[in-house]
Amino acid sequence: MIRCAVLLALAVLCSTLLAGCSACPEVRKVDASADSPALVQVLFSVQCDGEPVTDITAADISLAEGGSEVAGTESVWAVEPHSAALETYTLLLIDVSASILEGDTLETAQDVAAEFAGALLQDNQHVAVGIFDGDAEIRTLVDFTQDLDALTTAIDEISSDDQLDSSTNLNGAVHQGLELLDDRVTPDVEGQLMSVGSLVLFTDGVDRANRQSSSSARSAVSSSDHSVFVVGLVGEEAIDDLEALGRDGFFQAEQPEDLMEAFDDLKASLLDEVNKYYRLSYCSPLRRPRTTLKIEVSYEDKKDVIRHSYRTNDFGPNCSLPTP
Repeated sequence: MIRCAVLLALAVLCSTLLAGCSACPEVRKVDASADSPALVQVLFSVQCDGEPVTDITAADISLAEGGSEVAGTESVWAVEPHSAALETYTLLLIDVSASILEGDTLETAQDVAAEFAGALLQDNQHVAVGIFDGDAEIRTLVDFTQDLDALTTAIDEISSDDQLDSSTNLNGAVHQGLELLDDRVTPDVEGQLMSVGSLVLFTDGVDRANRQSSSSARSAVSSSDHSVFVVGLVGEEAIDDLEALGRDGFFQAEQPEDLMEAFDDLKASLLDEVNKYYRLSYCSPLRRPRTTLKIEVSYEDKKDVIRHSYRTNDFGPNCSLPTP
């Protein structure tokens, strides 16, 4: 009887722990500001089990300021998708190691990559293209741009002459690609324009150069604010390693002719990534030195909370919400 009771208790504990590990919803504060006359703005993203949530509305949100629930009589607030005011930077890194250059793989990859880059060139979208092989450094072919001709020309001109080392420094490409995005992407809530970054790696295998460890590459991905996607022209044996790097999406193509479908799926995921961002604007009635705004987001009968603390010394009348 005691043994059964212990087993039951362990089962309940394990179930509780597993439920607690499921991040749904997972709400992350990206940036925030508080400015006179009394406007508080918070940029945040919402995910569920790692997938973007794109349909949050005011009905899913409750606010509390200074420990008191925000009522509509003395304050006004709104939440809206922030994708229209985003600058999106996508860095596409293409593997040019020896196996990619064999047969028709490179030509097929070039056609698909050029179409993919063109599809991303919408308002406030910027694309850069680079290559990597076994060399210690990635090589940028064209910096972030909205010039389709420059992108397609750079992709079309990739050849075997670009290869410096026949091995594959995939882990190094992860580190350096994220560093490039760090240099370019800057959140800016006050200017109401925020930039977000995505790293897309196309490869046909796992890291072979071992210049950087796999664990360090996974750690870099885990700690980065940028989205990371991997398109792998690989068999089953490489999926686990590439899925670990493609935190926000891994897309497998078993044959070169499958690449178009893989990149189409990637485009859909990138669009969802952009649409997971929201801007909450709030006119505060408080006039005391300092307070905290609590934002509670509900999704699928579960909740997550973020907070933003700010000074209200200079707050006063005539606050209005920004125009969407």
